[in-house]
Amino acid sequence: MSNSPSEETVTIAITRIGERFAPLRIVEPQAERAMLHSMEKYGQLTPVAVCRIAPGEQELLDGFKRLRAARQLGLAELSARPFDLTIRAGKATMLQLNRVGRAISGMEEALVVHSLHHEDGLNQVEIAVLLNRHKSWVCRRLALIERLSDEAQQSIRLGLLPASLGAELARLQRCNQDLLLTSIREHHLTWRETRIVVNALENEPHHNHEAILRDPRGSLFSPDQNACPDPAEEKGLSYEAKKVLRRLFALERNCLEVALLVSRTDPIMFETDEEMRLRAACGRVLPGLARADVELRGMATYGKMGDP
Repeated sequence: MSNSPSEETVTIAITRIGERFAPLRIVEPQAERAMLHSMEKYGQLTPVAVCRIAPGEQELLDGFKRLRAARQLGLAELSARPFDLTIRAGKATMLQLNRVGRAISGMEEALVVHSLHHEDGLNQVEIAVLLNRHKSWVCRRLALIERLSDEAQQSIRLGLLPASLGAELARLQRCNQDLLLTSIREHHLTWRETRIVVNALENEPHHNHEAILRDPRGSLFSPDQNACPDPAEEKGLSYEAKKVLRRLFALERNCLEVALLVSRTDPIMFETDEEMRLRAACGRVLPGLARADVELRGMATYGKMGDP
């Protein structure tokens, strides 16, 4: 079978589109709402991709958010690009279709690799050849899924937990992952906070773990922790854009550390003159932020003008 899409799009009834591959994609509630709003306002802007595994069988490869939005809006048909593929090639094509725009997460890549290994019976070398990846990449993706507890996997698949937390949870033993999951839900921990808590659990004696999980934010804002943005925030960004984002994140983190330090300091510790000098120092930071904002706005305007 050819893995090339048709040059022309076709119109397919929604009821004829299967979702065999849906478990390999992760539900993102915010992205689902954005797609629903977009299709409600503008309609379907780009065709979905479907896989003709056998005559009359149309399995969705790309466009799961569009399909779910169409169902909510009561649409009867969708525009689609058909591929003629085997099931294995269909899974590989899912990654290929999303690789250019970086629209697929590492966790979703791991789900595809895991499926090819356990459901289709391919070994790591065969998967590497099929996906045009190195065997070490396949090994890392496979380990990411196999190290996660069942509850963690299910929470991520259903969109109840951000996919970016999967790699952090996988650093812990399975028996400890569910305990951390409970703490994440109770304290609404972000990816950054979860990363620092995992670091603490790895480096602190076991008898301190209960206290860390009971009050996870007590282990945050350690000055020796590396500032690193959420991988989801960097998705699709160029190298230069990532450098700017990481500097801004480090700035945000420093500001939060200052705020936390001040909030934990007894007010009577600062003399009036000290307070004025600290506020003046804080004020000197604001023009720098304003300058960065002006420069970014200037770049956006420059791009709209179409200058070379």
